[in-house]
Amino acid sequence: MTTLPALAAAAREARAAWSTRSTLAVAAFALAGFVPLLTGDARTAELADGLYLACAAVGLAFTVGIAGLPSLAQGAFVAVGAVVGARLLELGAPTAVAALAGAAAGAAAGAIVGGGFARLPRAGFAAATWIFAWLVSLALQSLTWLLGGAEGTVVTAGPTPAGHYELALGLTAAAALAYLALARSTFGLRLAAARDREAAANELGVPVHRLRTVAVAASGAAAGVAGALAVALAGVADPTRYGPYLSFKLFVVVLIGGAAAPLGAAAGVVVLGVLSVAADAVGRLEHVAAARSHALLAAVMLLGVVSLGWEGLVRPARRPRRTTAGPGPAPGAPGRLAARSLAKRYGELVAADGVSLEIVPGTLTALVGPNGSGKTTLLRMLAGRIRPDAGSIVREGGVARTLQATAVFPTLTPLEHLLAASASRRRRGGLFRALLATPQARAEDAAFAAWARGVLVRFGVDPDTPAGELPVSDQRVLMLAAAYATGAAVLLVDEPAAGSSAAERRRLAGLLRGLADEGLALLVVEHDLALVRSVADRIVALDAGRVVT
Repeated sequence: MTTLPALAAAAREARAAWSTRSTLAVAAFALAGFVPLLTGDARTAELADGLYLACAAVGLAFTVGIAGLPSLAQGAFVAVGAVVGARLLELGAPTAVAALAGAAAGAAAGAIVGGGFARLPRAGFAAATWIFAWLVSLALQSLTWLLGGAEGTVVTAGPTPAGHYELALGLTAAAALAYLALARSTFGLRLAAARDREAAANELGVPVHRLRTVAVAASGAAAGVAGALAVALAGVADPTRYGPYLSFKLFVVVLIGGAAAPLGAAAGVVVLGVLSVAADAVGRLEHVAAARSHALLAAVMLLGVVSLGWEGLVRPARRPRRTTAGPGPAPGAPGRLAARSLAKRYGELVAADGVSLEIVPGTLTALVGPNGSGKTTLLRMLAGRIRPDAGSIVREGGVARTLQATAVFPTLTPLEHLLAASASRRRRGGLFRALLATPQARAEDAAFAAWARGVLVRFGVDPDTPAGELPVSDQRVLMLAAAYATGAAVLLVDEPAAGSSAAERRRLAGLLRGLADEGLALLVVEHDLALVRSVADRIVALDAGRVVT
């Protein structure tokens, strides 16, 4: 695609996606650009500092809102960027170099925190990041060579307050646009899937830990550049600015404004700024120190957010995805799965005892047996989720598994389910291509969206209704469609007809038979023997962990 046609296509897409909200956002930023003409240097510097805070908050919103990780370390990432930026500015480096280095340092700190803690439960992640924020704060105050201790470190002045204000405004806008691009990309969709139901995302091949680590690193980059530039604005790096309260305040800002919207965090900064002025007034009347009144205000606001179930001032807007004719994902190669003498025990309970079976392309094997016979344990071993105590498994081609319980991603549409599930088949779906919205990435996204819509038509599921609002029967069919979208050659399907009516079972039978006839290898666990007899090429009965037929 040449440059001019690519630009024309991008312009058409932008016009199609434009909304009243987009107009208001652009108008607000345009008007904000004239603020320095109306304020003095001191007030402009305060506003610029607030915008740098907003940039850091937008970065945090991606981790909190899309990845679903309650990070309390964003202030620490700001501090890391400030330390690196201050040292470079002290050596006479240009402000731009200090900013880039601060971003890199913040990203590195985020990668360390994400890599170390992203596997923890959400409460554990919050606690671990809060401890990290305390450690960074204590280090800054104890190790005087970092930022000069209580006296701070004086650095070379950067641009004028007005220049900093315009730079901070532009960075906040860029952070919001990056948030929007990443949230709508397969990167963001897979993170959202893991946020909604991590176990189901794992079964679709989503690399949850790696994606979460990258998300925290991206948040750290936004915080690091904000920290470095805020130091250049102030002309001094003061370690007392980077206590744990900064992380707490950024977290509150994101929750107030709305973590699921690109400009939610920026709106939260505005709200907190307005209320801080009120807190200062009350503090003067009651003779309360400003720091204490602000901390009390933030705590009260967080309490209100949590207790009232507040979802934020700014709500996300759903945008239709462009679809075009074009090559969707290529069909996967045929595959097979063979198990030999599998054994698994849990104490005295024998879940599998010398189980052998083979699933070949173009066939549907049904696995039946009473509850507790070991069917689900066998599926988990075949999918690679648990290791057998003995025996071997040979997998040729990818394997995808649906869970026994209904497990869709309630905030995603069926179309987004399939785009997330098929992400590993993309050639141009990487983080930086999504961030830059390159022509090839946008064209591939449109082709995959068109393909996914066709799959959903075949499966009889509405592509644009949030999955949590679909009937249970459609949700279970959607689970099967998402497993199919991974391109896996072998599908392990756990009780697809649970709770289905006769009509729904007939629909499901047609879908399962069609997938086998397409060349896939299927192993289906099912209690409905009538359904099993109507679709299965082979039936394997399991009892007390042993194959009995």
